Amino acid sequence: MINMNTLLKDFKSDFTAAEVGQKTWVAKRDAWVAETYGKKYGNEVKGRSAIVSKDIKRQLEWLIPSMTDPFLSTPDVIKCNPIGPEDVAAAEQNEVLLNAQFTRKFDRYNFINRAARVLATEGTCIVQTGWEYEEEKVEKIVETVVVDEITGEQSITKTKIEDIKVIVNKPTAQVCRNEDVYVDPTCMGDLDKAQFIIYRYETDLSTLRKDGRYKNLTKVAKSTMADDYDYRPEDETYFEFSDAARKKIVVYEYWGNYDMDGSGIATPVVCVWTDSDIIIRLEDNPYPDKKAPFLVVPFTPIPFQLEGEALAENIGDNQKIKTAIIRGLIDNMARSNNGQVGIRKGALTPTDKKKFLAAKNFEFNGSPNDFWQGSYNQIPSSAFNMLSLMDNAIESQTGVKGFTGGISSSSLGSTATGARLATDATSMRKLNLVRNMSENLIKPLMRKWMAYNSEFLEEEEVVRVTSKKFVPIRRDDLEGRIDIDISISTAEDNSAKAQQLSFLLQTIGPNLGMGLMQTILADIASLNKMPELAAKIEAYKPEPDPTEEQAKQLEMDKLALENEKLKAQVSDLYKKAEENAMDVQLKEAKTRVENAKADKLSSDKDMTDLKFVKENHDIEHQNKMELEELKARMNLLSMHYQAKNGDTNIGVM
Repeated sequence: MINMNTLLKDFKSDFTAAEVGQKTWVAKRDAWVAETYGKKYGNEVKGRSAIVSKDIKRQLEWLIPSMTDPFLSTPDVIKCNPIGPEDVAAAEQNEVLLNAQFTRKFDRYNFINRAARVLATEGTCIVQTGWEYEEEKVEKIVETVVVDEITGEQSITKTKIEDIKVIVNKPTAQVCRNEDVYVDPTCMGDLDKAQFIIYRYETDLSTLRKDGRYKNLTKVAKSTMADDYDYRPEDETYFEFSDAARKKIVVYEYWGNYDMDGSGIATPVVCVWTDSDIIIRLEDNPYPDKKAPFLVVPFTPIPFQLEGEALAENIGDNQKIKTAIIRGLIDNMARSNNGQVGIRKGALTPTDKKKFLAAKNFEFNGSPNDFWQGSYNQIPSSAFNMLSLMDNAIESQTGVKGFTGGISSSSLGSTATGARLATDATSMRKLNLVRNMSENLIKPLMRKWMAYNSEFLEEEEVVRVTSKKFVPIRRDDLEGRIDIDISISTAEDNSAKAQQLSFLLQTIGPNLGMGLMQTILADIASLNKMPELAAKIEAYKPEPDPTEEQAKQLEMDKLALENEKLKAQVSDLYKKAEENAMDVQLKEAKTRVENAKADKLSSDKDMTDLKFVKENHDIEHQNKMELEELKARMNLLSMHYQAKNGDTNIGVM
């Protein structure tokens, strides 16, 4: 069993260690905020001008719209691109779901504007993600079919039952005050490597009780609020409610890794304690990615640091120089004798002097040179040149054209190339700011929301939003960018794609098929934020013209007749080919018969010739004589053998 006192001591020790570095950065942040909103520098002299030139604030007001517009000007900001074929369904469903949550169920306008303003003003924006769930008990009438055991008759009865109705079930995101977030100072600028993040905020017992996740609230109600002089209330006031339910208390929320079971391995946990050192929540990290629900976005990143530099860091010196010059100009004009009039003594009589002072007609002695008219002191042109130089430097560093002549083609050369370079420079600067918010804020936020949806969102809600059956997301995609690639749709990107598609249509011209042309036109309308027109183009089917349809039918009939004619001709050709083949076989058979006859005639002729030769040369008679002679020889040999061996039975047949 873990010791709560030891645990709280360790967590507060982490808070103290992180507080040292955090105070140093908060001091810089306060200086940047003071410069941005034109607060006094502290070197003002009584009786002299104390004006502060608000160049940073002016640049900020021009910069914020270009940073936020890509995320606010379209209802489909999120684009989920599948990496593999198996991710197509999940990507399509998540794209519809995330866009619905971000643009319809979330106050994206105030969130994006607040995040952009904090980011540029303080150099860093910290966002806390979460999940909001709210339900209520309602009575529901249920119809039940009852069967009578004796008669078998069925009847319907209505009964009231208690049911749970989900009122709110959605992901959330809020911009935190930078001075209330304490991050592990050893993470070296990588939030994923941070062992802990502590978020300090102000709440009340009523809110904690409604949440339902917090314990020991009775002890908190009996305890007294500790003196936390470092905490500045969010509303910048120190108003206190008199009742215990609404009285503000400071809560510390610890998200990090800690060895809870003594195994020597730290696991993700969340611990919440109050300013009176009472732990009101302690559990494992409930989020599916097991990471702290925070995002840290720097404005101008500094290597190996989480915090970034604000806009005031770049142009603060220029603003100070302009402030000094403007103060000098104002003091110069204020201390001049403008509006004063001098008169030479004796030029006016006492009566005429009264008329002169009363702005009435008067008479004077002497010449007009006897009257001296005071005016403002002459301001040297070098002062205005210096102001113009500071304006140029400020606009060149921010990339924002403030209609003061800072960024122009003449600064790079009065040519078309110079104008293009100036435009490209400002566009690249703005694009870099948009990409910074896209890559470090919106994409990680959507990645967390996607993980939360897979864990906390009911399947019925997914179907209701996307009109499709719930498509599960692969577990390996919840922690990183493995399967689904999320991209942000910006006005510049959409405009470039629309121009490319328009150029494609112009290049191909009327040779493009109607179906493919409809697809391209629908894409162009969608990129130009005209979803209704895109849907109409996709669903458009031209009404057929009766005359054209009749002509097409006649043409088809003509083609059918020609096809039948060709088929008949081909059939005739096949038949002729078959007949020719049969003729060839018949001729081959006749040839074989004639060859056989010729062979027989040749054989008969040979036999006849042989017979003639035999008869002509009396060969048959000679053969008979030779045979008789052969038999006589054999008889003699046989008789000789028998006589020799004493055998009297001798003869040759």
